Amino acid sequence: MSAVRLSIQPQLCGQMSVGTVAVIRLVSQHAHLGLSEATEFVDRCVFDGETVSIPTPSSEDAASLVRALGTLPVVPKIEASVED
Repeated sequence: MSAVRLSIQPQLCGQMSVGTVAVIRLVSQHAHLGLSEATEFVDRCVFDGETVSIPTPSSEDAASLVRALGTLPVVPKIEASVED
């Protein structure tokens, strides 16, 4: 099993983060997680300032997630890498 190391420097508007809905959807899709579980990972990055390790079924899924996150606009600033 592989994982993606994810950190996010959010742009907050009150108690909401701008641009994270797309991040949640990509995490859900590529890591094969439900939306609520993907949201928990992203919220930990955005609101708790954590760098999280998101498990993925394979290294291909992990690499695909990192590539997909790289195509998003620059807000919020996202750092993602594959962990083996």
